[in-house]
Amino acid sequence: MGVVYDSLAELASVKDAELREGYARYETLLESVLTSQQMGAYADYIRQTRKIRIFEEMSPQEMMALPPEIAGIAASVISDLNLSMENRRVVALLDQRGELAAAPAEGEHSRRLGTNGVE
Repeated sequence: MGVVYDSLAELASVKDAELREGYARYETLLESVLTSQQMGAYADYIRQTRKIRIFEEMSPQEMMALPPEIAGIAASVISDLNLSMENRRVVALLDQRGELAAAPAEGEHSRRLGTNGVE
């Protein structure tokens, strides 16, 4: 597997087949739109922050706070429906396994009930 897969695998204490498949699918789709330099930068960002976010759920302020290269990667993910869905899937798989720190629900567009003021 590649650098993004490896960085994602470091996020979870659980290492089941469905999670590994999700990481692999996400990485494969990323490789179709990102350069190897971007892949490395994204992997480093995941390792440094110890989390993966659903880019569409980030507020404009959160997007602006991203490092420039990561903001470009976020734009690439958002603009590709398949890639965006795999991004969501990886976050959902981590969330289902209780890895809430690795897949936080932050921002005004949060997917978790009660975290954005909507019950």
